[in-house]
Amino acid sequence: MALDKALLGRLLQLNEPWTVREFRFDPGARRVDAWIGLEVQRGWFGLGRKQADQEGAERVWRHIDLAGWRCHLHVLAPASADLSALPWAGPADMPFSQALSKQVFALFNEGVSLNGICAITGIPLQELWKFKFALDQGKAAITDPARAAVAAQAAVAADAAAPAVASDDDVPDVADPVWLQLIEGRRDIDIRALSLKLLMTRLRSQMEVITDDEVRMLKLRELHRYFVKNARMLGHELAQLRTH
Repeated sequence: MALDKALLGRLLQLNEPWTVREFRFDPGARRVDAWIGLEVQRGWFGLGRKQADQEGAERVWRHIDLAGWRCHLHVLAPASADLSALPWAGPADMPFSQALSKQVFALFNEGVSLNGICAITGIPLQELWKFKFALDQGKAAITDPARAAVAAQAAVAADAAAPAVASDDDVPDVADPVWLQLIEGRRDIDIRALSLKLLMTRLRSQMEVITDDEVRMLKLRELHRYFVKNARMLGHELAQLRTH
């Protein structure tokens, strides 16, 4: 494949001083591995080696696919380097880059099952479970820091707004503040369906530890999706929501 380090760096959206030091293709597995680090300044008496020695341990993240090839990035960075805003990097204890995390999160938002996401992305189920567990425990964030304040203001405005128009199956719209009140425990209803009781217990415990706005919205959509899917058996519960 006619590809050099500079071109691969542009495809990965690397900016100085980061660079692709080496890469390897596995045509059989349709996989590309790239080693990323700071540009080493070569000088007299091996001064570049001193810079390289200051790098921390190699960290590996699965990144978004490149033209259908599964991409794994091996990053060598100084311990003091801030990688949090770089789309090709991720948290040290997470298997995905920021860009891939957002892609997977978007699939969660659409209600795609774990097995479905595995089939779409080729991500091993074990790694996907690790990412989902981190979301559920409030240990992974999706919201960009620059958008966090705006999202918080929007959430307050939505909660204070009038209820949205109900959907065709008479389930309140996902934007209706009743869902946030319900999932945060600020509103209680009499629940007869055991499956809903279990779901509410799980979601409320998760919401106690989740601080990221987009992850909290994911949980709200999960509750709303459950009501839409099971509207026929939740008449008793829905009647209480519609009388708020």
